[in-house]
Amino acid sequence: MATILSIDLGTSRVKVGVLDEGLRLRGSAAVAYPTARDASGAAEQRSDDWLVALGRASREALAAAGAPPDALVLTAQMPTLVALGDDGEPLGPAVTWQDGRADGLVERLGAALRTRVEEVSGAPLDGRYLVAMERRRVADGLAPAARLLSAKDYLYYRLTGTLATDPSTASGYGLYDLARATWSDELIGLVGVDAAALPEVAACDHAEPLTAWGAELLGGVAPGRPVYLGGADSVCAHHFVETLYPGAVSVIDGSSSVVLATLAGPRPARTLVTPLVRAGALGAEMDLLATGASLAWLAETLGVAPGALEDLALTHPDPAGLAVTFRPYLAGGEQGALWRRDLAGSIEGLSLTTTRADLARALYEGIAFETTRCLRALAPYARLDRVVALTNPTSRSLGPALLAGASGLEVTAIAGHSPSLVGAGIVALEALGVGPVDVSAPTPSGLVELADPGALAARAARYLETVPPSTGGAS
Repeated sequence: MATILSIDLGTSRVKVGVLDEGLRLRGSAAVAYPTARDASGAAEQRSDDWLVALGRASREALAAAGAPPDALVLTAQMPTLVALGDDGEPLGPAVTWQDGRADGLVERLGAALRTRVEEVSGAPLDGRYLVAMERRRVADGLAPAARLLSAKDYLYYRLTGTLATDPSTASGYGLYDLARATWSDELIGLVGVDAAALPEVAACDHAEPLTAWGAELLGGVAPGRPVYLGGADSVCAHHFVETLYPGAVSVIDGSSSVVLATLAGPRPARTLVTPLVRAGALGAEMDLLATGASLAWLAETLGVAPGALEDLALTHPDPAGLAVTFRPYLAGGEQGALWRRDLAGSIEGLSLTTTRADLARALYEGIAFETTRCLRALAPYARLDRVVALTNPTSRSLGPALLAGASGLEVTAIAGHSPSLVGAGIVALEALGVGPVDVSAPTPSGLVELADPGALAARAARYLETVPPSTGGAS
């Protein structure tokens, strides 16, 4: 039976798994790395930290699997910029998708240019796209990059020696032409990027052989094994969902949350349109910038373990009477269905009687309400027959239950899988022509029973009818 070494370079850690043809994990491991932040909005990571973490996680996963893989595949956070010099080495830290320093620069590009970028690339341009990040670097006096790579592209380059990207990752550059399925000469000229700095665009199932250097880093993998390009983490997670639940909308929880649906109609405005794994297929994607990150922040602020915040929210004595509203715009603006960078997180309805359980429950509800806003915005363009919410293994599925109550849609909660990791593995298995086979949908997690669904739906309606207040910045 063929096995795949699947690598997922996430926002806070790298996850590595050895998958077989039935999508069973024969071995897995995860190793974290830090993000450097400051008051300017910087959010940077060291690419060397990625490589050290990847080497450790790979060796641990392969040791558990007990046999070398037949192929490798990648998926990763995006958009995250790695700028390389002429010598092929990074010019500095990687600029992650959480970095907001280029937002003001994008505003100065003008509405006409931003509109054209969205028309051609499907990307409502903001400072979290690679072209904006690079322009900010140069504006700050740093040397222009000889090569512009996203995080996954950089790993692929280090493992294979090839500079390449897939369509879903290319969409995070802000220079991709959806109609032509390659870089846009027009946009490259408009934004002033050197076309030679961009990697070749190839299909998700494009493969190059693993180099001796890459084999040594990973340990237990023979040089020459095919390394498949894979795709963006959200797109690979959606590929996992569609493999098991054809036609479903994916809600993917992580540091951020992604709502992703395969387009069944015209392209929606002010929504990221991204290429999917299947050639020619497009998805409408909405990204909530700080959901899991907001939950982690609140847990730390309240002095509880991250996994205990959901338990705290579930202890609320009277959820029907919850007076607190928590708007989870903690990442410096919001995308989702709003696309406004002038938003900040806010807590409304505080009083001397407000408890920690109030705050926890309100944050979970705020995330569910914002996700509902996204689903409603997608309704004219995609099927909403079934929503599959992918949660972490320890979740008790409060979030999906609140989403079902707020949206009125059927929500299936799946916990215990690493959807991006498995979705990328499916890409490699399909490319090898060996699977996946004998795969059954995982047992859904039971949703917690809501005390008063009617009261929740009414709170959701009030939340969504109220326009979030501006913090004074540009929208």
